[in-house]
Amino acid sequence: MRLSVLSNINLDSLVGRLSKLNDVYKTEGYGTWVQEIINPNSGLYSFGPQAVFIIIDGEEMFKGQSRNSSTIDMNINYIEETVKNNPDITFFVSNIDLWTRKIDSAKAGSKERGLEFLWEDGLFLLSRKYRNLYVFDLKSIVEDIGREQFYSKKLWYLGGIKFSMKAEKVLEQYINRCVDSVKGKRKKCMVLDLDNTLWGGVVGEVGMEGIELSDYKEGARYKDFQKKLKEIKDLGIILAVVSKNNFDDAIKVIREHKHMVLKEEDFVALKINWDLKSQNIRDLSEELNIGLDSIVFIDDNPVERESVKRELPEVTVPGFPQDTSELLNFAVELYHNYFYTLDITDEDTVKTEIYRQNMKRRDAQKSSASYEDFLKSLETKIEIRRISAENVQRAAQLTQKTNQFNLTTKRYSEQELLALIDEEGFEGFVAYVSDRFGDNGMVSVVITKRKTDTEIELDTFLLSCRVMGRFIEEQIIGFIEDLYKKSGYKRLVTYYKPTEKNAPVKDFFERLGYSVLDVDSAGNKKYILDLEKSSIDSRKKFGELMIL
Repeated sequence: MRLSVLSNINLDSLVGRLSKLNDVYKTEGYGTWVQEIINPNSGLYSFGPQAVFIIIDGEEMFKGQSRNSSTIDMNINYIEETVKNNPDITFFVSNIDLWTRKIDSAKAGSKERGLEFLWEDGLFLLSRKYRNLYVFDLKSIVEDIGREQFYSKKLWYLGGIKFSMKAEKVLEQYINRCVDSVKGKRKKCMVLDLDNTLWGGVVGEVGMEGIELSDYKEGARYKDFQKKLKEIKDLGIILAVVSKNNFDDAIKVIREHKHMVLKEEDFVALKINWDLKSQNIRDLSEELNIGLDSIVFIDDNPVERESVKRELPEVTVPGFPQDTSELLNFAVELYHNYFYTLDITDEDTVKTEIYRQNMKRRDAQKSSASYEDFLKSLETKIEIRRISAENVQRAAQLTQKTNQFNLTTKRYSEQELLALIDEEGFEGFVAYVSDRFGDNGMVSVVITKRKTDTEIELDTFLLSCRVMGRFIEEQIIGFIEDLYKKSGYKRLVTYYKPTEKNAPVKDFFERLGYSVLDVDSAGNKKYILDLEKSSIDSRKKFGELMIL
């Protein structure tokens, strides 16, 4: 990703760290962040960054300026104009830490605290107003590390370098998490053991009343751990249980223990048996239709962790804290390392229920006389809408996260997607799917581009894996073909770009009767369809299509 780090202090060392994984714009000199962002002809915009990080040192911001709200207002205005004028760039602007304090009486109060608040409040107001602005929480990093460890007074007086090496390492990790989140890189599912993981002790040995799970002492460690896991779940991460245990003993704790924070409905699946955990995780992956590389496995037992690592190398298996007083910090680390997110959509909040519904559909399929009967029984409804400000957040998320049914593999941020569909010649559509089991939400994104007066190009076509195999893709592509045929276009051109994960759709267009125009050595294919000879009636239909 192309990114830039701007600051009012020297961050050359941090830029060097980030350059190992990203293409990073380096300014001519530090302290020029305002000039860089307000000048449309600056090197910053010539570079064309996808993300810009503005890390502000509070002391330097007020250097030579009045320590009052006017200085804050001036800089907030610079940022707002920049963010408003560059909707295709994602901006991260830091809050501030004023590390020197005026020596004053106890009753004088802290003017510095007030200035820090005014700056942060101004940024949060802008972040609510503009989708492409996020607050970079520098203040929390300072507090977590400790001010004496975060700043290096020696380096500052010797070479104008304010942050310590330790601070820069943490900042690098924070920035990379933000970049990964912009790219849509995060795990989908956390698989949890029970005994000595969600509670202390072995329930099969000590019974429900003997386990450690309470509001005090050892039991509080596990309860606080569960609270954090529930917070992660509420951000759209699905939780599942894989435990070697007697089902009746374990489920009784989950259902009846008064200090159990995570309830049965918080888990997408409960695999409580004596089978190999690796096999249970493999089965879970198939049932949920998610890749093994989307799963993080949490277990206190090192033997079980090593077994899963050996049998399922794609699954992420972090260590488990030996000291259970660290469980709370462990949960926070899990979030930051594997599940960090910048935004949450309405669909994220009901993700567990969506996956539960999918498992019911699988059960219904097994009991149907034929697959066709199963599809008919679903009573599927497909709603097609245009991409708009109201749905662009989820649409961008789909472009970032969808891998299996993604024919061109193009990724877009919210800002990039909004800018794209505003361009002349581009159109964007999304599809929502529901059936008798529930609402799947938005499952598909289609972006088209007018090449000539007679030729239209399919820039993006993707479908969520949770509805693959139900011929929904055929109805959506049928809608696109019919739309542009009626608009007078003669040809539809599209592509397939092979990846490690989208092999299931490598012959999709061939199956629909598209002609292959070109295939290169990497397997990239170009297709064309004669719209005058195509018919929407030739596409399989197992649902009601509605255009909204």
